[in-house]
Amino acid sequence: MKKYCNLVTLMMVTILFVGISSCSKDDDDNGFNYPKESLYGTWRMSEVKMSESGSYVDWPMKATTATFNSDGTYSGSGYFGNGNGTYTAIGNTITTYVNGSVYIVYTVLSLNGSTAELKMTRSGSDEVLWIKCVKR
Repeated sequence: MKKYCNLVTLMMVTILFVGISSCSKDDDDNGFNYPKESLYGTWRMSEVKMSESGSYVDWPMKATTATFNSDGTYSGSGYFGNGNGTYTAIGNTITTYVNGSVYIVYTVLSLNGSTAELKMTRSGSDEVLWIKCVKR
Protein backbone atom coordinates (compact mmCIF):
# COMPACT_ATOMS: atom_id res chain seq x y z
CA MET A 1 0.00 0.00 0.00
CA LYS A 2 2.86 2.36 0.85
CA LYS A 3 4.39 1.78 -2.61
CA TYR A 4 1.04 2.57 -4.20
CA CYS A 5 0.74 5.84 -2.23
CA ASN A 6 4.29 6.82 -3.17
CA LEU A 7 3.56 6.09 -6.82
CA VAL A 8 0.34 8.13 -6.75
CA THR A 9 2.16 11.01 -5.03
CA LEU A 10 4.96 10.89 -7.62
CA MET A 11 2.45 10.88 -10.46
CA MET A 12 0.57 13.86 -8.98
CA VAL A 13 3.78 15.85 -8.56
CA THR A 14 4.80 15.00 -12.13
CA ILE A 15 1.40 16.04 -13.51
CA LEU A 16 1.53 19.29 -11.52
CA PHE A 17 5.07 20.03 -12.74
CA VAL A 18 4.19 19.31 -16.36
CA GLY A 19 1.06 21.44 -16.07
CA ILE A 20 2.97 24.38 -14.62
CA SER A 21 5.84 23.98 -17.11
CA SER A 22 3.51 23.99 -20.09
CA CYS A 23 1.91 27.30 -19.10
CA SER A 24 4.02 29.93 -20.82
CA LYS A 25 3.45 33.63 -21.30
CA ASP A 26 2.93 33.27 -25.06
CA ASP A 27 3.56 30.40 -27.43
CA ASP A 28 5.48 32.68 -29.80
CA ASP A 29 8.04 33.89 -27.26
CA ASN A 30 9.92 30.55 -27.07
CA GLY A 31 9.88 30.77 -23.29
CA PHE A 32 12.12 33.84 -23.17
CA ASN A 33 12.30 35.39 -19.73
CA TYR A 34 13.50 38.67 -21.27
CA PRO A 35 12.54 40.52 -24.45
CA LYS A 36 14.05 38.27 -27.14
CA GLU A 37 14.94 41.25 -29.30
CA SER A 38 17.27 42.48 -26.55
CA LEU A 39 19.55 39.48 -27.21
CA TYR A 40 20.21 40.42 -30.84
CA GLY A 41 23.49 42.22 -31.55
CA THR A 42 27.14 42.04 -30.54
CA TRP A 43 28.07 41.65 -26.90
CA ARG A 44 31.55 42.29 -25.44
CA MET A 45 32.73 40.70 -22.21
CA SER A 46 33.55 43.41 -19.71
CA GLU A 47 33.84 41.63 -16.35
CA VAL A 48 34.32 38.10 -15.04
CA LYS A 49 34.29 36.16 -11.79
CA MET A 50 35.40 32.59 -11.19
CA SER A 51 32.75 31.55 -8.66
CA GLU A 52 29.20 32.50 -7.81
CA SER A 53 30.31 34.03 -4.51
CA GLY A 54 33.40 35.71 -6.01
CA SER A 55 33.81 39.33 -7.01
CA TYR A 56 33.74 40.64 -10.55
CA VAL A 57 36.99 41.95 -12.03
CA ASP A 58 37.59 43.62 -15.37
CA TRP A 59 37.99 41.06 -18.17
CA PRO A 60 41.80 40.75 -18.37
CA MET A 61 42.09 38.91 -21.72
CA LYS A 62 41.84 40.18 -25.28
CA ALA A 63 38.55 41.59 -26.48
CA THR A 64 35.97 38.80 -26.56
CA THR A 65 32.63 39.18 -28.31
CA ALA A 66 29.58 37.15 -29.25
CA THR A 67 27.02 38.19 -31.85
CA PHE A 68 23.47 36.81 -31.81
CA ASN A 69 21.39 37.40 -34.94
CA SER A 70 17.60 37.25 -35.18
CA ASP A 71 17.83 34.36 -37.69
CA GLY A 72 19.45 32.05 -35.10
CA THR A 73 23.03 32.44 -36.31
CA TYR A 74 25.89 33.16 -33.94
CA SER A 75 29.51 34.28 -34.23
CA GLY A 76 32.19 34.75 -31.65
CA SER A 77 35.71 36.12 -31.50
CA GLY A 78 38.43 36.58 -28.95
CA TYR A 79 39.72 34.55 -26.04
CA PHE A 80 37.47 31.51 -26.60
CA GLY A 81 38.20 31.33 -30.32
CA ASN A 82 36.80 32.71 -33.55
CA GLY A 83 33.94 31.00 -35.29
CA ASN A 84 30.39 30.88 -36.52
CA GLY A 85 27.46 28.68 -35.79
CA THR A 86 23.90 28.73 -34.55
CA TYR A 87 22.16 29.16 -31.24
CA THR A 88 18.91 28.40 -29.48
CA ALA A 89 17.46 30.58 -26.76
CA ILE A 90 14.81 28.98 -24.58
CA GLY A 91 13.85 30.44 -21.24
CA ASN A 92 17.02 31.71 -19.62
CA THR A 93 19.31 29.32 -21.50
CA ILE A 94 21.22 30.27 -24.64
CA THR A 95 23.00 27.30 -26.23
CA THR A 96 25.53 27.95 -28.99
CA TYR A 97 26.55 25.35 -31.57
CA VAL A 98 29.65 25.25 -33.77
CA ASN A 99 29.75 22.60 -36.50
CA GLY A 100 26.54 21.14 -35.04
CA SER A 101 28.04 20.52 -31.57
CA VAL A 102 27.30 22.40 -28.36
CA TYR A 103 30.03 24.99 -27.83
CA ILE A 104 29.01 27.34 -25.00
CA VAL A 105 25.90 27.40 -22.83
CA TYR A 106 24.88 30.68 -21.22
CA THR A 107 22.39 31.00 -18.39
CA VAL A 108 20.92 34.50 -18.46
CA LEU A 109 20.94 36.02 -14.98
CA SER A 110 19.89 39.45 -16.25
CA LEU A 111 19.51 41.00 -19.70
CA ASN A 112 18.24 44.47 -20.37
CA GLY A 113 19.06 47.22 -22.79
CA SER A 114 22.80 47.14 -23.26
CA THR A 115 23.94 45.07 -20.26
CA ALA A 116 23.83 41.38 -19.47
CA GLU A 117 24.98 39.12 -16.66
CA LEU A 118 25.46 35.48 -17.63
CA LYS A 119 26.70 32.19 -16.24
CA MET A 120 28.88 30.59 -18.92
CA THR A 121 29.81 26.92 -19.35
CA ARG A 122 32.02 25.63 -22.16
CA SER A 123 31.22 22.25 -23.65
CA GLY A 124 33.63 19.56 -22.53
CA SER A 125 34.83 21.61 -19.57
CA ASP A 126 33.90 21.74 -15.91
CA GLU A 127 34.88 25.42 -15.87
CA VAL A 128 32.06 27.85 -15.13
CA LEU A 129 32.45 31.60 -15.42
CA TRP A 130 30.10 34.38 -14.43
CA ILE A 131 30.40 37.22 -16.91
CA LYS A 132 29.07 40.70 -17.49
CA CYS A 133 28.73 41.95 -21.03
CA VAL A 134 27.89 45.21 -22.75
CA LYS A 135 26.20 45.55 -26.11
CA ARG A 136 28.30 47.36 -28.72
